[in-house]
Amino acid sequence: MKSLKQVRSTKSRAKPRPPQPRSDAGAAAVEFALILPVLLLLVFGIITWGFIFAAQISLNGSARDAARAGVVKSLGPTGAAKTCSDIVKLARDGAVTIGVDKTKIGITVTGPAGTCSTTSSSYNGEMCSATNGQLVVVLTYTAVSPVAFVPPSSVNLKATGAFQCEY
Repeated sequence: MKSLKQVRSTKSRAKPRPPQPRSDAGAAAVEFALILPVLLLLVFGIITWGFIFAAQISLNGSARDAARAGVVKSLGPTGAAKTCSDIVKLARDGAVTIGVDKTKIGITVTGPAGTCSTTSSSYNGEMCSATNGQLVVVLTYTAVSPVAFVPPSSVNLKATGAFQCEY
């Protein structure tokens, strides 16, 4: 029979066990936590710029359509041309899209007959009373980011529509 000392010495000479593989489950969670803020900033940045581009496209189309409507006479029974307030209303109603508050759109209409805007109504007659001029509609709007922490928080947009008076 072997003594306790001999048994211990035999065990100590045995082959060492191979190291146990480490678990990577925690590493994936840490990597995800590091990447998540950058990923969210990118996704919400795309959404923010989508809102801003949609507002700019809407303003461009509205300014162009309002200017065009202002230079052509109505086909109605009176054949009356558009007044400044008519053109302002057309521009404001046409500029509505997601994220745009139409009450905050600044509109200036300039024609051969005079100038008017949403802030001052110095003239409210026919804008194209002569054929030798241009009708210009300018829309301004401050687009605000729908996501507070994504830059830019606001962008000043401007759209211009200009047409030659036809009558």
